[in-house]
Amino acid sequence: MILRFVAVAVVLAVAALLAGCGGDESTTTVTVTTSAESEAPPTGPAVAELQQVMTTLGYYSGPVDGVYGDDTTAAVKEMQTALGVTADGIYGEETHAALKDKAASITVEIQTLVSEYGYYTGDIDGTYGPETVAAVQELQTDLGVTADGRFGAETAAAFNEAVASGELKPA
Repeated sequence: MILRFVAVAVVLAVAALLAGCGGDESTTTVTVTTSAESEAPPTGPAVAELQQVMTTLGYYSGPVDGVYGDDTTAAVKEMQTALGVTADGIYGEETHAALKDKAASITVEIQTLVSEYGYYTGDIDGTYGPETVAAVQELQTDLGVTADGRFGAETAAAFNEAVASGELKPA
């Protein structure tokens, strides 16, 4: 069970982005569409943010340049396939909802984990809010890693090591 957190930890960047890290549960969905009449691909900060998220998740390896070109479209299709939604290369409502659902389910896993080890006492609700951030920061401080409140790869590795060595035990 513990080792699976290494694999899912990278999705936490999305959990923080989409599930309201910092307590603000509002998100903005940007639907990017293209047409045969359009010569230039869509561009802008929302596209760059999407590229960054997909880079973090391992779907995109191109430049984070804010251009929704062929590489971005291919990465969106790959991500859509993994999420089980229509793989059309367009990041729209269906893809956003699926990604948000995935982020919430991972947040539930993290809340459950830090609760089992005595760091979290809040509701296990899939919202990566201030209580979850504080619990992860406390865990990170005890593990001696950067206390940024994000359960990423560094935290997952330190956690797994501490559990394997017996240094960290369930509460």
